[in-house]
Amino acid sequence: MTRPLARALRGSREFALGSVFSPLSFVVFLFLPLLALYVVASDSVFASEFGSRKTLSWTGVAFFLLALVCFAVGARVGERGVRAVRTPLDDQLPAARRRSLAVLLEAALVISVGAYALWFARGIVNAGGVAQLFEIWRTDPHRIKAEIMTTVPGLTTLTQLAVATIPLVIAFRLYRRGSALRVLVVLVFALATMRAVLFNERLAFIELIVPVVFLLTASRRVTVPRVAVYGAAFLLAALTLFAVTELRRTYVYTNDFSATRSTTRFFGYYLTSVNNGMAVIDEYPARTPFYSSGELFWLFPGLRDLRVDYFPGLGTVSLGYADAFGIDPERFWPRAFAAQGLDYEFNVFSAPGYLAADFGWAALVVVLLLGVASGRLYGLSKTSAFHRAFYAVWLVGLLEFMRILYVANTRVFPAYLVFLAAYLVVRRGAPAGARAGRVRQAPLIGGARGR
Repeated sequence: MTRPLARALRGSREFALGSVFSPLSFVVFLFLPLLALYVVASDSVFASEFGSRKTLSWTGVAFFLLALVCFAVGARVGERGVRAVRTPLDDQLPAARRRSLAVLLEAALVISVGAYALWFARGIVNAGGVAQLFEIWRTDPHRIKAEIMTTVPGLTTLTQLAVATIPLVIAFRLYRRGSALRVLVVLVFALATMRAVLFNERLAFIELIVPVVFLLTASRRVTVPRVAVYGAAFLLAALTLFAVTELRRTYVYTNDFSATRSTTRFFGYYLTSVNNGMAVIDEYPARTPFYSSGELFWLFPGLRDLRVDYFPGLGTVSLGYADAFGIDPERFWPRAFAAQGLDYEFNVFSAPGYLAADFGWAALVVVLLLGVASGRLYGLSKTSAFHRAFYAVWLVGLLEFMRILYVANTRVFPAYLVFLAAYLVVRRGAPAGARAGRVRQAPLIGGARGR
């Protein structure tokens, strides 16, 4: 054991907590342990708890291990390729640009709150009143999601503007006491919490809280023992959030809310995703090409239903995926799950699995590029407030890497639009000299004051 490592383990050496949020840390401390947990889980657990056949195979294990190696290598290459350069994207903006950014973010949050209000109002009307809405939630919570508060294309999309807006508010320190932005941030958090509870959509809360935790804690310097305490506290908080939301999601139907069942279902969402991903690489590689990686396009409101049966000179014109590739994924995958003895309640593949469904073994190249992008964003997060906010949202995708392909999901598309608009605002009028020149890396939020 080297002397620096020994000092770190004894708690005598500090390091930036931000390093815990690096892509490589996710590989070592999250992805690999989840894959190992899947491998050792018994077939009976999958049969009794998840109603699925365990699809473990040497081919599947090899694919997932190679995917994680490719991601780690790409992340390392991406991070090392970042130079500390002077940038106009930091939090020390000129007053005019700072005001413009604040106006943009206020508008985005107002739109998000308004969309939430209309969505909830529609749910109340469908339920027949507030009291009836909560009675349905108490007795038959699945009906809330299936009938009462169904998503509305466009409207529910606008609620997602807050996913990028809140990290930008925090990264650029626009949340002063008494400001409209602070009030709006608190309101969005309250609405997202209601969404997570009523609509059984935990991700709506996770994609807000994870970026905030990163931005407010990454600059702290901690010892290894303290990181272990933070890690245990984070896991406990995650389990508590899951248990509270699961209380209404399944307990009302099963009357089983033991700690064992709650913990098993918590890890089950990730284990079944890996299980499904292995079925994909074994049985259905590249069966739905470009579908998951191109979801932002294929499922974009309006475009997915655009079809003209006769267009002069071209004939039928359609932007629907089924018309382009001759297969309807929304019909194909339920049948595939049934054929493989998998429970469609757990119907996601993990990021490697989704990419395997798109590209087969060529997905390893895409995972490598995803790693490069993750590493580069992590490196850039140390140089500017803008990139810190962007990486904070990207972290949600890393956290959910073994469950879904978040970064290509339609729910994150509005966040990308907000980042694009914010980028144009903060770049506007930036001097040319601010785009080049080697300087030290900027501290994360709070700098030394975060100690």
